[in-house]
Amino acid sequence: MSFEDKVAQAIRIMRTEKEICKDYLPEESIHAGQNLVQSTNGLYRDVLEKIVSMIKVEIPLDYPYSAVWWYSVLMGMDKDADTFWEFIRYVKENRESFSVNTQYFLFYQLSSLLFRFKELDGKSKEELWVFYREIVDEFSRYINPSLLEPIPVKERNKDMVVVITEQFIGIQHGPTKTALDRCKTLIEKMGKKVLLINSAEVLSLVGKIPFWGTMQGIYSYEKLNETYQEWKGISVPYFQCDNNMPNFSDVETILQTIRNLAPERIITIGKGGILGNLAARMVPALTIGLCPSDLEYTCAKYQTLGRKLNNIDIDILSHMGYTKEHVIEGVFAYNLKEQTEHITRGELGIPENSFLIAVIGARLDCEVTDEFMKMLEDILEENMRIVFIGNFEHYDEYVASYPKLKTQSKYLGFCNDILSRTEICDLYVNPLRKGGGGSAVESMIKGVPVVSVNYGDVAVNAGEDFCVNDYSDMKEMILKYSNNKSFYDIMSNKAKERANVLLDADLELVRIIQEMDKREEQCAL
Repeated sequence: MSFEDKVAQAIRIMRTEKEICKDYLPEESIHAGQNLVQSTNGLYRDVLEKIVSMIKVEIPLDYPYSAVWWYSVLMGMDKDADTFWEFIRYVKENRESFSVNTQYFLFYQLSSLLFRFKELDGKSKEELWVFYREIVDEFSRYINPSLLEPIPVKERNKDMVVVITEQFIGIQHGPTKTALDRCKTLIEKMGKKVLLINSAEVLSLVGKIPFWGTMQGIYSYEKLNETYQEWKGISVPYFQCDNNMPNFSDVETILQTIRNLAPERIITIGKGGILGNLAARMVPALTIGLCPSDLEYTCAKYQTLGRKLNNIDIDILSHMGYTKEHVIEGVFAYNLKEQTEHITRGELGIPENSFLIAVIGARLDCEVTDEFMKMLEDILEENMRIVFIGNFEHYDEYVASYPKLKTQSKYLGFCNDILSRTEICDLYVNPLRKGGGGSAVESMIKGVPVVSVNYGDVAVNAGEDFCVNDYSDMKEMILKYSNNKSFYDIMSNKAKERANVLLDADLELVRIIQEMDKREEQCAL
């Protein structure tokens, strides 16, 4: 069946849905949507835009479950910022048609799209944040109101802090490590008692409805019965929720436990989920955002940001009822996993005398684009090699279209000891994306300079010295590093200096909490 036939089939099915199926989404619609995404992949831009317009006008808007499916199919076909904004607006305006769990499922799928695809950046951030707050408010209506009452200052245990993360799977996972690092600082440097709770809410499938490209959070069943996490010489008391969150009964039970502990403060790693944001109503809460380059979706009173606030941030905060006093600027500090092995280029089949470029990420399949690959293809000189490290399942498909990359690059896969790989590289090159900040630090500490477009976490972590305006400038900068030894040595030293600033996690967290307390005191006056 040609793509024209598949488009016609999808339109016919949508019209049938409006007349007969209404809000029942038949299996035929699922298959038609999947075929549509697959068949339109790689079409010329003008053809694709025409097809998207044809599909959009046929979406059965009177039937939200069907409409959500077809909007998600449009996102699979074309990452258009205006259509994405329309999608969010549609879900928000029809939120009463969905259970609160389905609303939460949709929020996470939509926010995942915005995180993974820069093309969707724009006016959608604030819309999603408002939607998130509405979901938390609706969930609160099912909870005993007495559990959410503020705990008076005099009744709070000054020695107790509850840390809530939405995902905890292993030390190779950035948010997991961030949670453990912050717990360690609270215990060792601040003398606090800590309870670490994994609410297991990241990309929850509770309330799932058909959504093209559904993302699902990883859940570690092995940790379900663990009561402590050992980390760098300390034991962190730990509790993990079942893989069915958020659900009213468990949330209420845990909120009662937190209320009995009466902690001095709540710290959420990432947005905090339903549990974290409801707990934040009891005592002052701090959200440590996992995307240091961007404001986090949260209902907590305070949040961190790994850069200076700009006018756009302040405008968004104002619309959300916050001021700049609710954001504590600084750096997103890291404690790196200890290096346990060393490997040579020879062992990996890489020429020892080549100029080795690293591209590192857990989501390279969606972060690496044809534009980025073409840029790499254009700069590849005979003495250069490229390694892709992380998760890049479609590597072979990508490089098939690029003769130089096919012979001068290598996919190393996922690595538990990333420092053993970064130390054999010469340069870290970052695709245009929001995440990836930790891998840049792991490269810079080894004296490996970074080249990044001035956008996202890598750019924020690396700093202006390592940023360029676009991929065209990136080409020139890569060649400069390759051909100018004195420049390379200067920037290698700068990379180490910058990494050392980012590795003082203990000092930075203490400073942030002291600043939070200072602002709380000012509020009380």
